[in-house]
Amino acid sequence: MGMLDFKEIPQANNANGNQDTFELFAREVLNMLGFEILVNPDRGQDGGRDLIIEEKRIGLLNDTKVRWLVSCKHKVHSGGSVIVNDEEDIADRVLANNCNGFIGFYSTVVSSPLNRKLESLKEKFEVQTFDNEKIEGLLLMNERGKDLIKRFFPKSYQRLDDKAPSNLLNKYMPLKCACCGKDLLKRDLLEDYAGVIVFVEESGLNKGFTADFEKTKIVDIYWACKGTCDDKLTQYYINQGYVNGWEDISDIIIPYKYLQWIMSIFNRIRDEDDIYTDVAFEKLKNFIIAVSQIVFKNQSKEDIRRIMDLNSLPDWM
Repeated sequence: MGMLDFKEIPQANNANGNQDTFELFAREVLNMLGFEILVNPDRGQDGGRDLIIEEKRIGLLNDTKVRWLVSCKHKVHSGGSVIVNDEEDIADRVLANNCNGFIGFYSTVVSSPLNRKLESLKEKFEVQTFDNEKIEGLLLMNERGKDLIKRFFPKSYQRLDDKAPSNLLNKYMPLKCACCGKDLLKRDLLEDYAGVIVFVEESGLNKGFTADFEKTKIVDIYWACKGTCDDKLTQYYINQGYVNGWEDISDIIIPYKYLQWIMSIFNRIRDEDDIYTDVAFEKLKNFIIAVSQIVFKNQSKEDIRRIMDLNSLPDWM
């Protein structure tokens, strides 16, 4: 489950006055991204489109405009994926509405058959899909997105104050389990203490009698779900003669613990107690960067402007 519960947006097939909410939500998200809204959602026969939007692309010699047909499908309440029958005659609809591209804006994932169909259409015109995960990421990493979360996901907004990724990076960086691929920075996994970071170390078995036992060689680092995923990876390294040490990711995101943990690593490297392989050290850096999205505060607009100014300075300044 993601950080935003798309079931907070009312169903589209209930004629209770709120059935247009998901389409209105799509309009606000696309407007946030910089698209111009040409045709708004309306009720009745819509000609196979929910919105028509325009994208302006700035070129070196001239500017171009792309006219997109947007189709919204809000199926999260049923739990089903968006299937081929949900999106019939896409090419005809794009042509009939004088568009250059198609955007599928969905609250669930796309089925494999529909995904293959959309891929084949890319030979004729541009195609983009926004599923719930992509929409969530865009909202969390955009300053205006927080207002939309508060408006359309009021319950989720209440839960986001201390576990939402900050806008530290230009693009959200997930921390995927090395076994199953789950994002270990998702709120529900952090709250359940469901993830660990594991340091794979040489043991006496593979160091040999002449090894320096006062030093620890970190040969690899991985992060994984507790339980089955971690057990599989642990056994893999045990079979190669390695041992491991681990920390709960949910502990490391506590600001004081985060600082203490990093300083301990620095001190052990400085004192030459720990030696890292290139692979392990690169993974350590990636972990620190990814987790910092949870630990650090959001950057203000002034912070971002200052960073841009600093990055524009010549190297010698």
